[in-house]
Amino acid sequence: MESDWVRKPNWRRMGAAAAVLLCVFAWAAPCAAGAVLRGYDPGAGYQYLELGTFPQTLEGGLEPILWRVLSADSETVLLLSEYVLAHHRIHYDDVAYERSGGDFTMTEMYAYLNGAFLESFTAQERALLLAGEDGALVTLLTKEDLGNKTYGFTGNAARRGLPTPCALQNGLFQYGNGSSPYWTRTQSTTEAYGAVCTKENGNLGYIRVVVQNEGLRPAVRLDAGLLAMESGDGSIEDPFRAILPGGFETE
Repeated sequence: MESDWVRKPNWRRMGAAAAVLLCVFAWAAPCAAGAVLRGYDPGAGYQYLELGTFPQTLEGGLEPILWRVLSADSETVLLLSEYVLAHHRIHYDDVAYERSGGDFTMTEMYAYLNGAFLESFTAQERALLLAGEDGALVTLLTKEDLGNKTYGFTGNAARRGLPTPCALQNGLFQYGNGSSPYWTRTQSTTEAYGAVCTKENGNLGYIRVVVQNEGLRPAVRLDAGLLAMESGDGSIEDPFRAILPGGFETE
């Protein structure tokens, strides 16, 4: 199968050595003991971070959400879920969506991401999240984001998303090449009742917002000033794990 993916998901990862590792990169977000987060690098690829939990195994077992770091500076770290985690429509009424001008804040998807999905984060983890201009702590990428080469989206294949076993078991569509489609938060310019989404080869198209078997691949922004890593080396096999802010009751 043609793909930029070189490793299969490891849903039963047993943990990694708790060591603080040092890295030096320009224009990156500082972390514990001098370690930093960086965005996509054409030579080194992505760094990865675990935050939150979500049902991902075939049996619906909770696993840490694996995020790839798309960009990082001294203020903000932009993360994208490595996997397509579930299926979910953008909105239950495509006429209402069209009349709203494609206002993402008025959609069922927006409410879900910042309601039920946000519950995958503890209070400590939520303290690391930055709200966007629309008030969202969890969102979707835009059509423009998926064309941003500095985020690593250098071509169609780089946009493909791999599904979790749980997502497939519960109704997420899968193409013959193993990938699954996922939404953006951008309204289609071809048909106003549709939103832009990925297609089989990683190219972009659209589909009606009421379609329910399209995928959910969330994005979040973290406060770089609060980030410090307690373990991991940032690889996909051993992702960073953040030291969480204190002062919260245990959930």
